[in-house]
Amino acid sequence: MPKGTKAFKTTLKVIVSLLLLYFVFSKLGTKALYNTLKQVSILHFVVAFLLVLASKAIAHLRLLHYLNAITINIPRLTHWKLYLQGMFYNLFLPGGIGGDAYKGYILSKEFDVKTKNIISALVVDRLSGMMALGTYTLILFSAYLSRYPIEVIPESLVYTGLLSPLIIAGFYGLNKLWFKATLKAFKTTTLLSFALQGLQILATYLLLVGLGESQKDWGYLLLFTLSSVVSVLPISLGGIGLRELTFFYGAQWLFIDTETAVALSLLFFSANALVSLLGLRYHLQPPFQRTSKV
Repeated sequence: MPKGTKAFKTTLKVIVSLLLLYFVFSKLGTKALYNTLKQVSILHFVVAFLLVLASKAIAHLRLLHYLNAITINIPRLTHWKLYLQGMFYNLFLPGGIGGDAYKGYILSKEFDVKTKNIISALVVDRLSGMMALGTYTLILFSAYLSRYPIEVIPESLVYTGLLSPLIIAGFYGLNKLWFKATLKAFKTTTLLSFALQGLQILATYLLLVGLGESQKDWGYLLLFTLSSVVSVLPISLGGIGLRELTFFYGAQWLFIDTETAVALSLLFFSANALVSLLGLRYHLQPPFQRTSKV
């Protein structure tokens, strides 16, 4: 892609992110949002940061299993460094390089494996995460409905019990049809996907408790999973603005506190950004020196 086109797309994403943030902040008021944010317990934030870091370590293992399935036998520590480097690029340099594109480039240069297999591994890795998010969203939606009359709950549990296995089965069918090279890693990577998304949900819950939210409403966690899906859309800078907008409107639809919801979104983004910042070291000292520049 020409540099001019990349610069234009990056600029456009920055503008979209800033406009979305401006819209949300203007609706809430920066003072009210600040007053909510400053209530957070530092201890809860630190533990949430560690949980997000642990979830990224699991994500690195998941991708490593996919790469092993296509005969890329990269040392675990080297891959962890490359994964952190890609995280840094995804959040802080999304317009110029992009974490997945960078990892794909490096792996194709360092290993004698077909490029299409590498791309397949990277794509199915992302899809695996979306599968787990979709399943957790169904479960949290059923939990959220528990605040309503008791007759609503059995029906929601039935739908969750039916649809959750269908999501997993559908993902397996997709693997078998389009990603056969990585199919042998399906069981392990699926378990890792649920583990890492579960840790991120737990981190969000701790941030919610750290904000002093006494009701511990399932709606906040439901919004987190929904916003994680929405933030994947490539129209903003690393999902910035999209996540906050989802929390802003979602809080109104789910009848939960809007300031707390948006503050929760910003706190999780901060924890995730701090984890991604660890990849700066491997931008300065790449794990693969010979092919580190793109």
